[in-house]
Amino acid sequence: MSTTGVIGPVVRALHVLRALNHAPQSTLQALHAATGLPKSTVHRLLMTLKSEGYVRADVVKGTYALTEKVRCLSEGFSEPDQVVEVGAPILLRNTRNTGLPLAIGTLERGHVVVRYSSMPYSPIGSEHTTVGHIHDLVHSGMGQAFLAFCGEAERERLMQWMQATIPDPAGWPQIERDIERNLAATRKRGYGLRKGSGRGSSTTLAVPIEHDERVLGVLSLTTFGALLTPERLHECLGLLAQTRGEITAALAARQERGQRIP
Repeated sequence: MSTTGVIGPVVRALHVLRALNHAPQSTLQALHAATGLPKSTVHRLLMTLKSEGYVRADVVKGTYALTEKVRCLSEGFSEPDQVVEVGAPILLRNTRNTGLPLAIGTLERGHVVVRYSSMPYSPIGSEHTTVGHIHDLVHSGMGQAFLAFCGEAERERLMQWMQATIPDPAGWPQIERDIERNLAATRKRGYGLRKGSGRGSSTTLAVPIEHDERVLGVLSLTTFGALLTPERLHECLGLLAQTRGEITAALAARQERGQRIP
């Protein structure tokens, strides 16, 4: 396949790396068969990868294997990145099917940051997009959903971070009690909630995205508060539950295929 801007040697090197990832201790013949590349090409690529520290050769057995250094190639792609990558097309499809705007947020430095939003594709979105919006952990629907349902150790660390950042440390005991009441209400309700105030304001509903008993992100739905009649609220919560289920199923399927998932 010829594509403008594609660098052939890089593509071929990636083919070799993928083949080695699926079959450690591969021979030159095995890599030739797996990639469809000429043996001479595979050999040159292996020598290049070996010189850069990504491949090691066993001269006795005549095999090649990946080194620990290949892990560095994935360090810039985090677990929350995977939730966004897996979830974005699901959100887009469900918004196009229902008209309801959805978003995914992940934890960053003590706040929940919106990483993807399908709001541009919704006829009832409260604004053009929410990507990049930063939400605190106490007053926002997304923050409540994360803090209420994350693990105890993680919640304790986040509470310590909040305590360290308040202007008046003497006021922390009362703030902590208020937060705990808020979290208890969120758990009882089953979702985070930020109610809009005033005509034309927006309201957010949010639920945690969990995998292997860990909260990896938050799924939210934000729309005009005046539209959230009891029937509409039920519909919105149903869509959140459906979308979350599809995301977690997609994460599990990726894990089954052996791709990188926490």
